[in-house]
Amino acid sequence: MDIYKLNFTILELEVFSYLSIRVGEELSQRELAQILKVSPTAIANTVKLLGEKGLIKVKKTKTINFVTFNRENYKAIELKRVENLKMIYISGLSDFLEEKFPGTTIILFGSYARGEDIHSSDIDIAIIGGKDKFLNLEPLENLLKRKININFYSSWKDIHKHLKNNILNGIILTGSVEL
Repeated sequence: MDIYKLNFTILELEVFSYLSIRVGEELSQRELAQILKVSPTAIANTVKLLGEKGLIKVKKTKTINFVTFNRENYKAIELKRVENLKMIYISGLSDFLEEKFPGTTIILFGSYARGEDIHSSDIDIAIIGGKDKFLNLEPLENLLKRKININFYSSWKDIHKHLKNNILNGIILTGSVEL
């Protein structure tokens, strides 16, 4: 038994990643095959395996199978959190913010950080210790296919306790939290 073998094939990871970005949308297996540039048979096999793992839902009609991300599966939500964080780093958003706001604490929070977002959700980021400044986020928003909402706070004292709790339950991208 190979304990280091991944539980997912590359195509399963690609399908899961794509459906993670498009949560809330139903896609036919044929559409998915065209988007990912693979055969419909390969998608059919992959969808079956991901469905058995409970990560996606398959709705069958007489002629078409529709696939969607399974938001009711805890494991799917956990993996989506990882996928979302990966997108923040791969897109360069984390590096961009760290470069623009050195010495600050930058926290990803809200539904995107929890993995509970849908395709129309925005990305919420708190910057603590930095001053509000205009940033051209359009290229990153286009890349991530999400609106990016940045909230600036001069210190932790300036944040309402309920919002502070929400932010602290997020993911620290850079900096640290001192209470």
